[in-house]
Amino acid sequence: MNAELARSITIKNSYAEILSSFNDDLQSAVDAALQRYLIDEIAGKITELKKKDWGFQKKYGCDYKTFALRTAEDEKYIEHIETAITKLWETVWWAKKLSLKRTILKKG
Repeated sequence: MNAELARSITIKNSYAEILSSFNDDLQSAVDAALQRYLIDEIAGKITELKKKDWGFQKKYGCDYKTFALRTAEDEKYIEHIETAITKLWETVWWAKKLSLKRTILKKG
């Protein structure tokens, strides 16, 4: 383990007892639990980003690779985007994200 990345955490006794019952080495049990947790979090993020990507594909009528090529080379497509689609899409996205964050903080 890299000493610069080592961190200490506290585990509730009840969790430590349960984890120890599955494995004599508490560190290995915690590492395995953390690994499963991180995999679940990453899978959730991937699902979220795929949904966002689908929304952009529907909005722009193509996948990202095609969109990037068209915006780099196709003047008519660029005109279409500039006239038919709001230029404030990024601002709207951030406003929604901040609004959601405020809602979560109020509930917490």
